[in-house]
Amino acid sequence: MTIKSAPRYVSAMYGIRTLHADDPVLDSSPLVRALDFLAAKFDEFPNGIPLTKSLAFKRDLVAEAIAEIQWPDWTEQQIYHGYMRIKVADEQHFEPFWRLHQHLLDLRLVRHYKGKLLLSKTGKTLFANRFARFDRLAQYVLFEDPHRLFMRQEHGVFGSWDVWLNVMDIETTHGATGKHITDTFYGVEDEPNEFDPRTSRLHSSVLEPLIYCGLLDENRDSGRKLVERVYSKTQLWQSYLQLDEKPAMLRVVH
Repeated sequence: MTIKSAPRYVSAMYGIRTLHADDPVLDSSPLVRALDFLAAKFDEFPNGIPLTKSLAFKRDLVAEAIAEIQWPDWTEQQIYHGYMRIKVADEQHFEPFWRLHQHLLDLRLVRHYKGKLLLSKTGKTLFANRFARFDRLAQYVLFEDPHRLFMRQEHGVFGSWDVWLNVMDIETTHGATGKHITDTFYGVEDEPNEFDPRTSRLHSSVLEPLIYCGLLDENRDSGRKLVERVYSKTQLWQSYLQLDEKPAMLRVVH
């Protein structure tokens, strides 16, 4: 795929590796920690996790999830003392956890029944294996989530996962800023913009899912703006993704 007026990599395809369920490399993934949390709750409530009348997770469970999962951008400090400044969090205040609830429903791994959340037959099989549940949800978050697909189409985020993954496999080895990654994919703008909307769109539809899965680390020591944040591939990236083994070749398309 040629991206108009932008440099691009000639990309190889990508694959997924199978990991052992007890592989400690999984511990660094926010998605894994969230699924571990829910797995523990399903064990605690074998007849179903109690929900509110609107079929959301109850506030005490949400508070526990926020503290235990430590999801990037969604910690206690950021939820309770950030821009929202709330005292008690509902499920909707913990957006990635709310989205995970929806993903599990969409995949029919869970169901609502008489005010409770229960694992389906398929869900029980999947949740019995720590890697299997991560693998299914990670692939959904990255490649299938209609919300992210819509965002990429609506905002014109050109590219494909084989390009994005193989390029970032090189660019993020020693860390790359959001600006560098954006410029690599879409070219350097004549008039640099510290609030580059291209970076914002790339972050929300491509980088953020990788961060949530634990494949990319997002460091803000150089600044909180998206163009300033530094992204590095994690050990889970190395273990889980099977990318081009040969050094990727860079070809500029004019």
